[in-house]
Amino acid sequence: MPGPGNRAKAAKAKKNKSAASSSSSKLVNPRDPYVDDVDDADGWTPVVNILCNFFELPDLTTRKGLKKVHANFDAIYKKLDSAYAKNPDNERVRGGIVGIYAKMCVDSLLRNKLYEKGFLDKLFPLLERESTRYMALRALTTVTHHGGIPTRSSIAARADVLTKLVDEHPNDERICDLVVSVLSHSVLVIVEGPEGFPAFPKILKKLDMVKILQTAMHCMTQPFSTRSTIDHGTELLASSTLHATAAHRAVPETAKFLVAGLRSEDWCIRCIALGGLFRLHKPGSEEDLRAIDPQKLLAVAMSIPSDLQDVMMSYGPMNCDIFKTIYAAKDFQKAVMTVPQDRNMYAFGMNLYKLIVSTEFSIADGYYETIDERTGRREILDVGLPFKRYIDALPLCAKIIREKNSKPEDLDVANVLELKYKIMTRQITEAADQAQKALERNPNFAYYYYAISLAANHVNGLRASKKGLKCKEITPFVKFQLMQRAVEHSGELGLETLQHMPEAGDRKWEEGIAFLTSALEDAKTFIDQAPPDNRYMKNVSYWYILLTILISDSISPDLREIKKGLERLRIADKFSKLIDVKPPRTMLRLTQETVVKHFKESIETYSEVFARAARGKIQPELEADQLKDDLAAWLDNMHLEDGEEPEEPGVVHTHPRINSNHVALYRCSHCGNPSAALRKCSGCEKARYCDATCQKAHWSDHKKHCSRK
Repeated sequence: MPGPGNRAKAAKAKKNKSAASSSSSKLVNPRDPYVDDVDDADGWTPVVNILCNFFELPDLTTRKGLKKVHANFDAIYKKLDSAYAKNPDNERVRGGIVGIYAKMCVDSLLRNKLYEKGFLDKLFPLLERESTRYMALRALTTVTHHGGIPTRSSIAARADVLTKLVDEHPNDERICDLVVSVLSHSVLVIVEGPEGFPAFPKILKKLDMVKILQTAMHCMTQPFSTRSTIDHGTELLASSTLHATAAHRAVPETAKFLVAGLRSEDWCIRCIALGGLFRLHKPGSEEDLRAIDPQKLLAVAMSIPSDLQDVMMSYGPMNCDIFKTIYAAKDFQKAVMTVPQDRNMYAFGMNLYKLIVSTEFSIADGYYETIDERTGRREILDVGLPFKRYIDALPLCAKIIREKNSKPEDLDVANVLELKYKIMTRQITEAADQAQKALERNPNFAYYYYAISLAANHVNGLRASKKGLKCKEITPFVKFQLMQRAVEHSGELGLETLQHMPEAGDRKWEEGIAFLTSALEDAKTFIDQAPPDNRYMKNVSYWYILLTILISDSISPDLREIKKGLERLRIADKFSKLIDVKPPRTMLRLTQETVVKHFKESIETYSEVFARAARGKIQPELEADQLKDDLAAWLDNMHLEDGEEPEEPGVVHTHPRINSNHVALYRCSHCGNPSAALRKCSGCEKARYCDATCQKAHWSDHKKHCSRK
């Protein structure tokens, strides 16, 4: 029987045992029931499903489910984040939770909330572990595809982590494909900004763009490269040319790759490649020279080389721009010398009108001058007229013509004088607005369309150019001005439309092709019919060369199909140098030179890459392993209840051979203006028109075939 001392010892021992037990329970973190299931799961999809079921998450593949996440975001995030924190060494649990976060990122508001809570800091460390690497990369592709600008820019800032992965695993096709996809979506928001500036110049400055470009080139040119890799890589190269020009110069193969892209089976990739080449040559390019001194033309007229004389004789010397401009200058000088004597501003205005519609450099921007006998300096001379500067006479003459006569043709003369004044004083928008109003009275006056075509808006400019070319009374000068404007407007619109990557067969896709086809047709007509010394022959030749390569069914490695364009360009350059105007190194010229110079080599080196993309091998079947990246299927499985499917990452835009008849439906039956917003003829529903004006003008021809007749 124990005595008092023994009882005290027993009580103390019992107390110590109880305390030890309590302390132990605090130090040991009990294992959550889902952890064993996650550890035993075969693949990432089961892991995610286990976690979703355990935490009672709504279906993240539906809008209804995502709405429930919105309603209970704080509670759901707290549960997931707690589980993430409690399992620092369990890659499967952490990877599965990050995968759930990635799926939530298809919703922009949820994405922003997760980004603010440091989601990327949880995701990037998973790239370092072999077991979670593929899952993390796939999650990044989802995030960058659906991510907003802050999220993508933050991912771009960590591009070195991604390029390092490729360096460490250069032959891993999944890593190459996913890294290029992530880089394409994220770097794009860094380099593309408003008004020609990068959106994030500080981040761009820190990026190793040379390494990024080298990584993209490596991944795209591997035998295992997929269509997704090639498409994303081409977009990455093309989007970065403007603000990472130095990097592209350091990796010259990127330009050759884009040149080869001009012959991709995918029209959108072709246009993306050409757009990238344009931007590559924009920095450091020169502006197109506008003014030509008629006096300089007069000086060279008597010393034209024999080969150029032969060209002019073949065309008709008096129809060439050199002589037209010289004679216009003489007629203008005669008119300005006559008006101080007869004070007939009406006759002066009528003479100026004839010159304006006959040649571009018709009105000299000068003054009546005299020479001070004492100082020998030129001084402005007051000859008693209501103007001193020649061009200031234009609106004055227009006013007098309006007041003197109200004949419709005189109203057109007055308008032309005012429009020329606004064009010469760089009031292009005002000129276009006035011309648009004048068309309401006379829709068949070509010069009004010319004034509108000078405006920056490609849509209105193209419509005006095509309508103006259909006017029955049109001078050669106005005709070829409208034609070259149509080439530029239509070419730009076609590239812009297809670079937005509409689906093959989509209305916008066909509209873009119609724009490019129209531009090439007008360019061909221009180089065949315009004066060989026309100042715009160089620009139109650039477009002709590039568009022929871009949209022809086939192009020979030696580019024999553009021989005519190269010859026209060679002659145009000689005429330019003849009048001491060195052909400016414009963006168009530099792009054309690069394409022609590197075409054969580029096609030989990289055509197989684009051919591989055309075979549609997006993602090869890979052998399953314990941690197979089948989360990809789960991340991509998005069923929207209204039947709308979201755009998939790496979506492909292939196309069948163009149906010319179908594309023609998107060109006005009268003026040929390409557009998807044309009005059908209510009688036959086959002819299409820009508006009632085109329909009315075409009726005399169309009524022979229209079922309405």
